[in-house]
Amino acid sequence: MALNILLQILEQGLCYALVAMGVYISYKILDFPDLTVDGSFPFGAVVCIGLMKAGCPFYVALVGSLVAGGIAGLITGLLHVKLKISNLLSGIITMTALLSANLGISLATGNSTLIPYSKVTSKATLFNNKFIDLFGSDIHVRAVGIIIILIIVVAIFKVLLDLFLKTKTGFMLRAVGNNEQMCTSLGCNSGTYKILGLVIANSMVGVAGAIYSQYMTFYDNASGTGMVVLALASVIIGCAIFKNVKFVKGTTAAIVGALIYTAALNIVIAVGVPTTYLKLFMALIFAIILVVNGFVLNKDKKIKKEAK
Repeated sequence: MALNILLQILEQGLCYALVAMGVYISYKILDFPDLTVDGSFPFGAVVCIGLMKAGCPFYVALVGSLVAGGIAGLITGLLHVKLKISNLLSGIITMTALLSANLGISLATGNSTLIPYSKVTSKATLFNNKFIDLFGSDIHVRAVGIIIILIIVVAIFKVLLDLFLKTKTGFMLRAVGNNEQMCTSLGCNSGTYKILGLVIANSMVGVAGAIYSQYMTFYDNASGTGMVVLALASVIIGCAIFKNVKFVKGTTAAIVGALIYTAALNIVIAVGVPTTYLKLFMALIFAIILVVNGFVLNKDKKIKKEAK
């Protein structure tokens, strides 16, 4: 049983790691509380399944999900930058609109809420291909193959994101998040960088939704509920753990945080808590994390003040 829980933590945690890295951009770098995540996650999932059902290869469907997530982020960015709607309300508006859009797409493909994976396509998928077949038929051994694929995917996105943040555009993105007024006074169009950051963040969330839908073997219109809480908790946990470790990048911290938070959720389920109350425990764990993190930050500020 312990092996099953460990494998499940690694599989789900690595799926959520992409969401955490996306939220790391919007929350930690841009200082933008983006609630679009709850909508762009299932949006990427339903687009992926819809494209696969139409006959597209799984990798084309993943690219389509990336574009779909980027469009969701673009809408939020335009609402905030061009129409001057607050960042929180912009995300809520887009998230709410996506709930109907997701359901509409699933209905258009001949299904209501769930799209059975077995009826989607007989072609190779991310977790059902010749590479996975090399691991035989044992469910635990095949899980190792799935984890290897997820590690490769997460590593690719992490490296690309780290390289991007080292570019001039990446540094400007950080500058806008740290001091928007200063960037504006220097002639920088902070709105453009905000939109770009939201597009990148939600693109990663869209891909995460697509990967998760293939992993779970179906699409659920409610799969995005609480996703922003999970991602924020992952980022806060990771950043708190590696706060004083200079060589650990923020993306790495987000990945580790996602694994830890997923482990906490799976332990809650393992001890016998009904899955009906899973979202409740997600909120409770997040609240505890915020309280502890706030206590640690206040303590650090007090120590620095006394030192001065």
